[in-house]
Amino acid sequence: MEDIKLKNIDVEEFKKEVYSYYLEIFPEDEKKPLELIKSSYEKHYTKIIEILYKSEMVGFMLLNRIKDKGYAILDYLAILPQYRNSKFGTKALQILLEQEKESRGIFIEIEKLGLGNSEEENLLREKRKNFYEKIGFKKLNFDLILFNVIYTPYLFSNKYDNEDVIIEDIFNIYEAISGKQRIEQNCKVVKQL
Repeated sequence: MEDIKLKNIDVEEFKKEVYSYYLEIFPEDEKKPLELIKSSYEKHYTKIIEILYKSEMVGFMLLNRIKDKGYAILDYLAILPQYRNSKFGTKALQILLEQEKESRGIFIEIEKLGLGNSEEENLLREKRKNFYEKIGFKKLNFDLILFNVIYTPYLFSNKYDNEDVIIEDIFNIYEAISGKQRIEQNCKVVKQL
């Protein structure tokens, strides 16, 4: 797996090489408009990363951050269908975590377990959760409702902040990318008892 590499690409390369896969792989309610991705990339909030194996693209990631060495949100991680179950996702994420070891941590959202529209979707959510937990992500003690979808957040932490600090930083990233009003109307934290 030494042949796995991460390559930063620009938004034009994303449109040419990755965007059709992005549209194919992610469900409609999880996709961001291309203009929003382009805008956040141009503001230097979004890093677009190709996952390469022996110089061939096998997947991609989008990573959002607004502060140097602050928290980052792994917005999308996808391995192309023909390359799945080959440990490419695990290796790529391990490389990313090593590259990001000076940051506060990497935050992800996983669709809430058991709330999928089918048994297949629920199994996929469980598989996703297990994948991230195996790499070292820890479940946080709240849920997020983002644009009418309930998510359980996980964090790979390099610093140990309390959850209120994490929430504030993550919402600052959401607002920088999507706009404060849009986030206030469509995103909220649900604390677990």
